Amino acid sequence: MEETLLHGVFGVDKTYRSKGTELKHGGVFVALEPKEKLLVCPTCGSREVIRKGKRTRRIQTLPIGFHPVYLEVEVPRCQCKACDLVFEIAPPFAPPTRTKPGRSGSMFIS
Repeated sequence: MEETLLHGVFGVDKTYRSKGTELKHGGVFVALEPKEKLLVCPTCGSREVIRKGKRTRRIQTLPIGFHPVYLEVEVPRCQCKACDLVFEIAPPFAPPTRTKPGRSGSMFIS
């Protein structure tokens, strides 16, 4: 997908680039990855980081016509060589995901 459309219409930060676009299951899926300049330790500021895997976040955004559009954002997990901190590079254009599980079960009033 064209970078201008990603940044201007969908609000994707310019520190991310498109890896490809697919039309599947009636929707448009855009794969995004962070650029290398984002791989910085949040604690000490070192650029000496090791990638330790990744996960993918699917974020629904504005539709194109009647087709829903999903951004499939790569969230790399990294480890700093300087301070050994393990961290993720969360996309700045999406709200953070829940880290604590919700309350399960129901409450009964007697």
